[in-house]
Amino acid sequence: MNWTMCNMMTGSGFDQSILGNWSMAWLGLVILFFLIALARRWIGEEMDVSFNFIGGLVGGILPYFIIVLLTCSYKWGLLGGIIGAAIGALFLGNIIGEGSPF
Repeated sequence: MNWTMCNMMTGSGFDQSILGNWSMAWLGLVILFFLIALARRWIGEEMDVSFNFIGGLVGGILPYFIIVLLTCSYKWGLLGGIIGAAIGALFLGNIIGEGSPF
């Protein structure tokens, strides 16, 4: 098997054309951040659930980078990031509270 790793910082392993895999990977990271921020507003404040914003960021961005690094697929990375953000935000929200500067 031929394993390739993709580096989001340098673009090695990605298609670097306009709207290629590299730019879509970075766009997926931005989408993930806004999903976490909006989820904090909708779930944390409107539904009155303990939602830790920092836990959501760490739980979402870290798996996103790892999955994109190993698979070179921003789609699977976004799915893993959303699942990780939900787990991180709700788990840490129940353990230590909201802990958000907002």
